[in-house]
Amino acid sequence: MEVMTVLVIIAVGVAVGLLSGLIGIGGGVLIVPFLYFFYARPDLFGVVVSPDAQVVLAHGTSLMVIVPTSIRGAWTYHRARLVEWRAVWPIGVVSIVAAFLSVRLAVSLPPETLRTGFGALLIFSGVRLILPRRERPGTVVSPDPEFGLARTILTGVLVGLMSALLGVGGGTIAIPLLIYLVRLEMRKVAATSMGIIAITATAGTLGYIVSGLGAPGLPPSSLGYVHVSAGLAMFTGALASVQWGANLNQKLRPRTLNLVFGVFFVVVGLRLTGDNLLALARRAGMALGLTFLS
Repeated sequence: MEVMTVLVIIAVGVAVGLLSGLIGIGGGVLIVPFLYFFYARPDLFGVVVSPDAQVVLAHGTSLMVIVPTSIRGAWTYHRARLVEWRAVWPIGVVSIVAAFLSVRLAVSLPPETLRTGFGALLIFSGVRLILPRRERPGTVVSPDPEFGLARTILTGVLVGLMSALLGVGGGTIAIPLLIYLVRLEMRKVAATSMGIIAITATAGTLGYIVSGLGAPGLPPSSLGYVHVSAGLAMFTGALASVQWGANLNQKLRPRTLNLVFGVFFVVVGLRLTGDNLLALARRAGMALGLTFLS
């Protein structure tokens, strides 16, 4: 990649770190839309990727960036004795299987389907940021969580599926499941989610690597469906800025930040969902037309 392209990716990484530090949300919701744009504009960035590989490459590279970030976060929480490892390991193991299967599904789906799914995730994340959070009766439960086999399997499958399929850490789905299904006490939810994400993102990254080995149309320095050089540049920027975001969070009103980023996610999500639903409709119409003609 050219020097200017690397600098642009690092700058986006800085924005990802700031976002994570400011409002504590995973970087995938910002990384993936940027990589959609990045791979679709070879005239601007000089990185040529075949149209069929652009979406899965964006998701695989996003997970690569999330891996070291989530490991660092899990270790920090572990030192504070906030990670409920009794939940992390069984849910994480199940999520590994789900993540590998999800990658195979992601590779076979039309790109428009994946972009539509990610757009829906952005809308959901944005709405959660916009709406004021209220503690519901029963949210803070006893320190004896539910580790039944059915709850563990369901949580692991959903987290692994959503994380690998959409290229995000999985915290958006893991946190509500840990609260309402596993019934984990609130002070351990974010910490335990980070531990699960570390396992799930690692499995998803390996899945994208294995599934993309030998695939055509990938840029240099790719390892399967993971663009290593882009991922490293983005992580470098994020690592440098995450503490800046955390410090800035102490000076700004969190509610204002949530509103700004929430509206941004909803707008981008609506754009992705609308454009790609139209593309899917056109694809379906063409298929029906060909069937009719035959």
